[in-house]
Amino acid sequence: MRDSLDIADVVLSHQCEGDEVSYLRAVDLVAVVPLAWSRTAFEPGHFTASGFVASPDGGSLLLIHHGKLDRWLQPGGHFEEIDASVEAAAKREVLEETGVGNLTRIGSALVRIDAHPIPERGLEPAHTHFDLGVGFQATTTSIGPIDEVLDARWVRFEDLTTYDVDEALLGGARNLRRFLP
Repeated sequence: MRDSLDIADVVLSHQCEGDEVSYLRAVDLVAVVPLAWSRTAFEPGHFTASGFVASPDGGSLLLIHHGKLDRWLQPGGHFEEIDASVEAAAKREVLEETGVGNLTRIGSALVRIDAHPIPERGLEPAHTHFDLGVGFQATTTSIGPIDEVLDARWVRFEDLTTYDVDEALLGGARNLRRFLP
């Protein structure tokens, strides 16, 4: 396991805004296992990284339609060996899932931490994802190619609830908008 990944620093420097319960669970996890990023760490779970990506005009959020979960979410996923930081992992996931690659970091803090249950699937037991949401702004609205997700699209912030998104996504979107220039 790499010892240079910045998960513990990123979690401990997070300023809570509507995600206090998830934040406290993430703090507990880094106190016990500071680098719990491996997708095979099931007890209690592991960290993931996602990108809350605003459109160039700041009016829309990039969403993906996740195939396995059949839900609209922000792009994100598991850490990989090549990831040098939480930000790098989130950028890689956004690019892999949406084709959107030229991103500018918005703020230096996370926009959201969300601890959520993942159901048992195949040989993987039920576990928790501790998602670290990083804020970005895209320089273009071009999407694609996409092959890891069912769909990807820009959704106006005021239309997010029509996509049946959860409170974690809405909270991250609200926090991202506060940081936008």
